[in-house]
Amino acid sequence: MSSAINYDKLRTDAATEVDRELAGINDPFQRRTHAEELRDQAYMELASIKSERDQLIAASALYEPSPNLHKRFGIGYNQMKRIAGAALGLLKDPYTPAPWPRDRAQAAQDAGLPHPDNLLDQAATLAARYEEAEARRDAALTHLEAAHEAVRTAGGRVRVAAVERPDFDEIRRTASEEIRAEFATLAAGPEERLRLAAEAVDQAEEEKAALLPERDEALNSLAFYTTARAVYASAGISRQGLVRVQQRALGLARDANLPPRPQQPAAARDAGVPFLKGAAEELPQIAAAYEAAEARHSAAVEIRDAAILVLNATPYEWGYTRIAEFIDRDVSVVHRVVNPR
Repeated sequence: MSSAINYDKLRTDAATEVDRELAGINDPFQRRTHAEELRDQAYMELASIKSERDQLIAASALYEPSPNLHKRFGIGYNQMKRIAGAALGLLKDPYTPAPWPRDRAQAAQDAGLPHPDNLLDQAATLAARYEEAEARRDAALTHLEAAHEAVRTAGGRVRVAAVERPDFDEIRRTASEEIRAEFATLAAGPEERLRLAAEAVDQAEEEKAALLPERDEALNSLAFYTTARAVYASAGISRQGLVRVQQRALGLARDANLPPRPQQPAAARDAGVPFLKGAAEELPQIAAAYEAAEARHSAAVEIRDAAILVLNATPYEWGYTRIAEFIDRDVSVVHRVVNPR
């Protein structure tokens, strides 16, 4: 039942309830006072359940990992990694999630995380309460922003400060070096080396698949709805890469032109592109995590392919089919490694 939670509707309903309650107060001073009360109530509820909610989400991610598990809790993949890293004491800073431990369940046990039979349901129930409280808080804060409309400029764009531009070359280099160093010191035979490298490839692919939609959503929000310029530099992509992301968001063909800049906010709204209030802060973080995952993936593929060549050759001579089954890939992948064009 909890896996079917519609978080978008949950947040919308919670915000609508606050809007309706405040809309019935005509006196602006009384409305402001009541909005502050609703905001404070939401903050209190968030504070009271955050610790337990984070513990259950971390336990779920470590004991019962699965693709798109983060969506069951209404959060992003990167956020789920940060929560798990914090629970294990591995989070080095508030923004960079720690890598998953090799044995997630054992790490969770060592950290004393609970594992009840209905763990995922408990985590989702608290996650829903948390998201409702956040929506009520945000709705109340919106009513407190007396100058909200003043930040809007001609063309329907929201004014934002300059968006951070991470050092993506350094991020990629560091991520690649970390995984290469890990395998350089690995004392294991070729079979175990191949298994671990294949797992590293799969994990990086999982991270990329989860992060890419979040990155593009934040990127589109900034590009279509704000005054920010050259946001592609904050996403670690080229100008043409940004154009392609925008084309996909608007449902345009690759050779189609984007609408003129003054018309883009309206076109994005018509296409259902969401405006994200915190996109300017979130995009650099998400993009950095994505580029790090991309770099880890490339390095892991090289390590995996080198192991494939070893096991295909004498004295092992595993053959294409056995290697493909061992790494859970199509045999064509092994063929391309052994016989590159």
